[in-house]
Parts: sequence; C-alpha cells; structure tokens
Amino acid sequence: MKICFLLSTFAYDGIKRSVVHFANAMQDMGHEVWVGVLHEWPGKVSLRSELRLPAERVVSWDGLGQGWREWAIYRFLRAHRFDVVHANTVKMNHLGRWLALAARVPCVIASEDNLCLNRSWRTRTEERLLARLGHGVVMISDAVARSFIEVEKLPREKVRTIYYGLPIEAFQAGRRSTAELEAKRREIGVPPGPTVVCAARLHFSKSLDTLVRAARGVVDRLPNAQFILAGDGEERAKLDALRDELRLRGNFHLIGARTDVYDILQLSDVVTLCSLWEGLGFSLMEAMAFGKPLVGTDVSGINEIIFHNRNGLLVPPQAPEKLGAALHTVLTDTAIARQLSDGTAAVLTERFDVRRNAQKLVEFYQTCLRR
Repeated sequence: MKICFLLSTFAYDGIKRSVVHFANAMQDMGHEVWVGVLHEWPGKVSLRSELRLPAERVVSWDGLGQGWREWAIYRFLRAHRFDVVHANTVKMNHLGRWLALAARVPCVIASEDNLCLNRSWRTRTEERLLARLGHGVVMISDAVARSFIEVEKLPREKVRTIYYGLPIEAFQAGRRSTAELEAKRREIGVPPGPTVVCAARLHFSKSLDTLVRAARGVVDRLPNAQFILAGDGEERAKLDALRDELRLRGNFHLIGARTDVYDILQLSDVVTLCSLWEGLGFSLMEAMAFGKPLVGTDVSGINEIIFHNRNGLLVPPQAPEKLGAALHTVLTDTAIARQLSDGTAAVLTERFDVRRNAQKLVEFYQTCLRR
C-alpha cells in the first residue's frame, strides 16, 4: 500500500512517537510510506531524525502562510494518490480530513481523546461530521473508543481500537551497562538510591503535584529515594515551587525535556504516571520494554497498560498517600518488584508489539477501503 501519515509537528509526545514507530514498521513490511508535517518542531527534541524513510518521503509545509499551506497539501495529496491518508493530532484530523475529501483520497483519522473534550459546540459538530465522512477512526484505547460510540454516537463499524506499538527488540538492544547508567546519573546530578522516574509533559492533566506530594511521603520513610521528572510544560514553575515548599530539592529532580529519555527510564527502579486521564500512557509502554515495574492511576488509558499486581500497581487519582505507599512498596519489596517486572514482557508482547499492531492497522485500512 501507499500510505501517508499526517502530523502537526515532530514534537516528542506519545501519538507522534507512535506514528514514527508505525511508519518505520510499515516501511519494513514493504509498504511505501510517506510522512507530511505541518510545522517543524523548534524544540531541542525532534522526532524527524528517528524516521527511517527515504528523505524525499518526509514532506514539510513549515513556513507557508494560511491558504498557501492548504493549497500545497491539497496538491500533494492529488499528485501522489495515496491508497490511504492517516491523519493524526487534532489539527491534522481537521485539516487533513477536509483536504483529503477535496482531493478524493481515502482518509482515516486517529483520536487520542474524546472528540468533544473541551471543545465548542461548533468544533464538536464539525468533528462529528468529519468522523462520519472519513473512512474510519483509529482509537488508541478502548476507553476512547467507548466515548466516541457512546457520547459521539459514531457508527461502530467505523471505529477500531489499535494500540500504539513499540519496536521491542530495538528497545532491548539499547539497554545500557551499569557503568553507563552511573555516568548518566552523574551527568544529570542525581545521587545513587532507589529511583522513581516519570516522563511526562508538565500539564495539569498529568497531576504532577500529586507525584511531588507522594515523594514527600516516600522520602520520609526512605531518605535516599530519588525522583526524576523528565519533561517540560506550563506547570514547571508551580512544580518547582512545590518541591521547595516540601523541602525536596535534594531528592526530586526536574530535568526538562530530554533526547535521552530511554536512558533516563533505565535509571529507574519503578516508573510512574499519575494522570487524571490519558489517551494511552506512552512512557509506561516504553518503560515495560526495559522490564520496569509500573505504578499508575486507575484511569482510562493507564488501566489498559497496567494490570494490577501483574505488571504494576494501580492507585486512585489525586491520592498522594496511596501513590506514595505503592511506590514505597515497589522500591522496598524486592519480591513484588521482581513479580511486576517479570509481568511486563508478556503484556508488552500481547498488546504493544509494533509489527503486530502495524499489521492490524493495515488490515483496518483495507477494511475501510472495501467498505
């Protein structure tokens, strides 16, 4: 098949990382894969370099003004006559669907959230229409699929849940030695000790103040415990102030966005995500590829990755005492930590292998085209 993924940017977040993994996997499967991006990412962490596609198949419309940009994308879709266009992210779901419709190219859209989430009635009406006009909607979790079907009343036959995928062998080949990890600790200024890692955008939906408060309880019982928070966002100043208020500067490390997040995950004894909601917690999947036990909140998107007492522990959202207790358990009880770590491999293979999920995606494209 000739497939084009559309993205808004190459920013380093879950849905865009998943597109890169799917594009590479489908290329390896023998499909002709293209990626079109609305804007280049000016931040220091860009996903462009992780694509293994021929350079001419990665197209950017960065810098074009409104109107010219839409015309360029329309001409691109008309010229290449893709078998299917797969739009991702809210902006490209909107723009790509209309332009694919105009160019008469089959289009599938992807959703990481309920379409009506925090949107005006006009936007919601338009997006309901686009979802129906499109050939299909790919959901990243069953929770998101249910919201589309039950809240948005989308026809069930247009909806398919296909989880993100990871190139598991590539991750495992990237395991670092003890010496390399000790050097990484020194580089980022984190002392030795039982370590919790969280990789997340610093956004209110991640409820990271809950993690800081939980850290205070863990450090009270385990003074050499270390917490590493990798990511940037609008909550940085607030979290920094809370860390100082709770006297955690020596134990809680905000290290910003990183190009070496896989190395950071390997510094952990447990990886956590304490969001209020998720489409699907991508960093938890990545942590499983390194055999790390997980602790997360029992909310949609996370409870389809963490199976309680199998590969991790689930706690209620916004409950710092319970989050801290679960983290302390994994950090101090070696038997439980080993049990959860052993459970990660099966869950990862069953649900999140990129080759298996890329094949499911291709089969969904074919189903949509036959329909």
